[in-house]
This record gives sequence, C-alpha cells and structure tokens, in this order.
Amino acid sequence: MDFREILKLQFDEYESETERLVDGLTDEERRFMPSEESHHIDFALWHAARAEDILLNLGVREEEQLWVRGGWSEKFGIPAADVGVGYTAQQVKDMPATSLDDLLAYYKAVREETLECVRTIDPDELDERCPFEMLHNQLPGVTKGGVLAHMIVEPVQHLGQIGYIRGIIRGM
Repeated sequence: MDFREILKLQFDEYESETERLVDGLTDEERRFMPSEESHHIDFALWHAARAEDILLNLGVREEEQLWVRGGWSEKFGIPAADVGVGYTAQQVKDMPATSLDDLLAYYKAVREETLECVRTIDPDELDERCPFEMLHNQLPGVTKGGVLAHMIVEPVQHLGQIGYIRGIIRGM
C-alpha cells in the first residue's frame, strides 16, 4: 500500500463518519450551540469543508478555491473570503441557515477534488514549499506534502466537535 491508498482510506473513513454523525439531525439540532461562546454543527461542517478547500486549492494545487469558482459562496450567502477563522460567537449564530444537503454537497465536491489530487499528484511535488503564505504563519516552512497531512488533522478536529455536540443533544 502506498501513501495514496492510505490517504484515500483516511478521507473515506472521515466522510462516512461525518455522514453518520449528521444523519437524522433536525435543523434545530444542527444549529444548537452548547454555550454562548461555542459553535454549532453546521458551522463545524462548513468550516471543515472550507479549510480543506483552501488547503487543497491554495496550498497544494495553486488554484482558485472551489468555494469561489463553484459559486458556493453565493449559494450559501457567505462572503468568498470567509472561512470562519476568527468568527465571533455572534457571527457563528448569525451564519445563514443552509440545508444539510447543500452543506454535504459542498463538502463532497471538495472531497472529490481532494481525492483527484491524491490520485494524480507527482510525489516529487510533495517536497515543494507550499505557496500559500497564510499557512506559513500557522505551519512555518510547510511543504505540499505537509499540507496534505494537515488536511487529515484539521477536519478530524471538527469531526470530533460534531460528535461532541451531537452527543450533548442526543446522548451516547
């Protein structure tokens, strides 16, 4: 098994677990905030997809984000530059309501591009420095391979948040 197969297995497991955790939740449950200074499931799912889109397209592929070129920003009614980083609790609360189908469609469209990149990337590119400067503040000197690795870490944190919030709402 090579790195491509391992990454695909990780991304596939993340996707199936995400679908399991949001399955059957009502709109109200998806917007439940455990405290005044926390966020809700819709935000966590949207932010995870946005982060993957940015990491993939700006950090690895050096292309415009799907969020912009696919018209998702307009569809969701959220500015193209927004990713959720630095949002206040009020901004999270005021995030436009989006159907679960639309949230999952954006997430899956990003994931499709991620898997295509994993299938086709030249292994020699993995050692190249990531061109996206914002990432160098968070991950100094990060390579494209490092960005791909972070694309597992970042969304899994948000998956844990989704599971935690669901657990508060529905129990174990």
